[in-house]
Amino acid sequence: MYDRELGPAGSFNKQAAALACLQVAPVAGDIEELLALRDRLDAKISEALRAFDAEGCWAEDGSLSLSAWLAAHGRRSRKEAQREALTAKRLAQLPTTAAAWAGGALSSSQVVAVVANVSAEHAVLYAVHEDELTPVLAALSVRDTAAAMRSWRLHAEATTDGAEAVQRPSELHLSETLEGRRELLGHLSAEDAAVVEAAIAVAGRDFDPAETSLLSAAERRAAALVDVCRWFLDNSTSTSSASRARPHVSVVVGLNELASGGAGQLANGTPVPARTTEWLACDSELHRIVMAGRSTVLDYGSSVRTISPALWAALVVRDRHCRHPGCDRPPSWCDAHHVVHFAKGGPTRLDNLVLGCTRHHHVWHDQGWQLTLALDGTLTLVSPTGLVLTSSPSSLDLVGSALF
Repeated sequence: MYDRELGPAGSFNKQAAALACLQVAPVAGDIEELLALRDRLDAKISEALRAFDAEGCWAEDGSLSLSAWLAAHGRRSRKEAQREALTAKRLAQLPTTAAAWAGGALSSSQVVAVVANVSAEHAVLYAVHEDELTPVLAALSVRDTAAAMRSWRLHAEATTDGAEAVQRPSELHLSETLEGRRELLGHLSAEDAAVVEAAIAVAGRDFDPAETSLLSAAERRAAALVDVCRWFLDNSTSTSSASRARPHVSVVVGLNELASGGAGQLANGTPVPARTTEWLACDSELHRIVMAGRSTVLDYGSSVRTISPALWAALVVRDRHCRHPGCDRPPSWCDAHHVVHFAKGGPTRLDNLVLGCTRHHHVWHDQGWQLTLALDGTLTLVSPTGLVLTSSPSSLDLVGSALF
């Protein structure tokens, strides 16, 4: 905790005032000195981001990763945010490089070249040679630093990689465990692996693998894989594009249990937590089944979609993307979320629905966020800690009317 008056944060007002009064002469030496100072400020910011990330502070407003927080609050592009998050994470393993950056021996661009060529797998190896390599890199140009680091990376890969595996067909096994979960095991050819890795990378853009977050790297990959499969099922050409063929899993739950927040079951009997049952029911197909006891089916009604194609189209036109502030995932990655769940009396109408990407839909249900939707479409979100956020669907229209 930094004191706003005495600590580093307390000097920001003075720094801002000094910056406003700063007059930069068009003199080469002055500009060069300011650029060097900016690099050292970058190093300070990166140091703060490392601590900010380690403590998971970015999750307070519902952001899904440090890079997502930087994009929303730092006014960064997604690429810039991921690069800064990666740099902060990697330098936690490279103290000599971090110190050289903070001291001005390495420029920000040189540090980017280092981080781009030191993977998580090889960070420990680079740290062993860091004391010797850093003074050498400090004397080089950015171009030569990048070339030197590429050379180091190729040597590291040649040293650590094993013999080339014999090519064989890709295989995948999905086995049930005693807990009702599934264990995924398999191996892929180089070509198939490239396709899968690319898809997971795109799906997991909010969970940058270089970041340290509340989820492990393995959990982020699993979430991305599920997103890929869900997107394919939602948008498969085997069904009408308007029908959005859902659900993809079947959950059995009594009407009273659903209304009272009770748990459900998968078709094979595996228990499903109440919060999962609730978010699945937000945007799904419902079947009415009248039972006599536990084993006799008296009546099986036709499926009824909770969200009709027409209502979905209207929701997409209004919201355009996930409504959580700072998230821009498109409708194809989103569910229709009932602000007040239909099992608790909430109507399935436009004035009670918002688009939520799968991840934020989980956050809202699992963490107990409170959402309120105004008649003009303004969404108010209150986090479990009391943080209040707002999201307006009209921001794009306002920008458009200002431009044209």
